[in-house]
Amino acid sequence: MKKLSKITTSSTAEYFAKNLQQVGFSSPVKAVLTTLKEAMDNSLDACEEARLLPEITVEIKRAKSAIHSNSKTTNKKTSPPEEKEKSESTTTGVSGKNTELIEVSVEDNGPGLKMEDLPKVFGEYLASSKFGKGRCSRGQQGIGISAATTWAQLTNASGVEVISKTTDMKKAIKVTVDVDIKRNRGLIKKKETIKWDKPHGLHALFRIVGRIQLKGDGGLITYLEGTALVNPHLTLHYKLADKEWRHIEKVSKEPPVIPPATLPHPHTMKLGEFISHAHLFDKVALSVFLKTGFSKISKKTLDDFLKNGLPSSLLKKKVQSFTDIEYKKIFQVIQKTEMANPTTRSVLTVGEEALSHSIQRIGEVDFFSVITRKPRICDNKPVVVETAVARLLEKSPASENIVVRLMRFANRVPLQFDKSACAI
Repeated sequence: MKKLSKITTSSTAEYFAKNLQQVGFSSPVKAVLTTLKEAMDNSLDACEEARLLPEITVEIKRAKSAIHSNSKTTNKKTSPPEEKEKSESTTTGVSGKNTELIEVSVEDNGPGLKMEDLPKVFGEYLASSKFGKGRCSRGQQGIGISAATTWAQLTNASGVEVISKTTDMKKAIKVTVDVDIKRNRGLIKKKETIKWDKPHGLHALFRIVGRIQLKGDGGLITYLEGTALVNPHLTLHYKLADKEWRHIEKVSKEPPVIPPATLPHPHTMKLGEFISHAHLFDKVALSVFLKTGFSKISKKTLDDFLKNGLPSSLLKKKVQSFTDIEYKKIFQVIQKTEMANPTTRSVLTVGEEALSHSIQRIGEVDFFSVITRKPRICDNKPVVVETAVARLLEKSPASENIVVRLMRFANRVPLQFDKSACAI
């Protein structure tokens, strides 16, 4: 009989390093856009958590420090200038046509990060302060920015360069963070303190293999204009490739109010999720677990559970003593009992007035209409729909040669590739 192969395990980082296409790094164009998006998401979330009006500076350019591995040696005297520039701006990290070494830098005026948090944020998958909070936020799982670091590491042999300063620091810290792919943790490779004229903030620089696309669905201008549109409190400065700097000033002086964290609603869970959640309350009685571990469960709701077949003896029984059969019985009773809908406080809107002002930052308009619907429950989850229509007198840089431009968003983030992922 043939001997079976040894079963091995891999870390979360190892899995994503081999499957980065699952988190947006499936093409050179998407790699640049995804890196920018993940850095912008982190900056916006950090500023809003700290109740700061975000001011973000973005610069994306072709690096000129590496030579493409596929480039042929040419006579320097006869090489045209444009060929020389093209060969110098590509990378040795990944072979492939039409790819270049790109620098993506994003700087914000957020609260900054302490030294011990930098490797967790930029180099450890599933390290997050927002996962499972039951509220609207751009990033949640702690995957995207670590994936950007991994892409930089795989394609250019170096992770992310970060400058960070908090209000209690006299000098900023400058580090290079890599991902320890085998152990799923961030590693600080270089570390120094520097003078930085900002009172607080963070600057992240990724050098990655990719390709710059300015317009269209995967365009950087399209993404930045869309981000500015649904974030009226954002001041944005950006320079893309050889274009001039562009400045978009905020039109709202109030940062959005972050929704409070909410407890899960039992009707949004599957059986396995329900049991896993129950294990967090092992030493309490079922009645206490149901009332404190979920939203919208009151004493009246418990009485309704009893009417629908839940044995009263189970309510006093400790959660840790339940059998699988008892868990199934409890779950089935809960699912067939009518309950109040989940709270809609966890959703966040831009607002009609703010969106009306923000539209005019894209260009001069002669007509527009904006509406924000009341939050509704869809598949037992709260959603809110906001819609705007505008006619531009002069087209924005991202809309040249386009008669009608449709933009979709979710959690105030443009959906440039997954356009069906919004609530409409």
